[in-house]
Amino acid sequence: MHYPLSREEHTAMVRYLASIRKQLQDTSDLFSTRYGKASTLAEIAIKSLVCVTLLEHELLMAEPGEPVEPDQSTSSVEATAVSA
Repeated sequence: MHYPLSREEHTAMVRYLASIRKQLQDTSDLFSTRYGKASTLAEIAIKSLVCVTLLEHELLMAEPGEPVEPDQSTSSVEATAVSA
């Protein structure tokens, strides 16, 4: 069993991840425009955006203040995102 975030920590992290996602979206758009969508920079930026989006989604699905058990489906989604 893992110790979850408090309600305040959960809310703060949701806001923080949303901000990071927005910044990575802007970065990804810029690199795709300037270097092309097939460039290494653009691809890494897109992968970073996918990862933070998955993290944000998982955090939104977790209820603040409740114990969290490790989940096999989360691991498979992360592996898919990293290999993309």
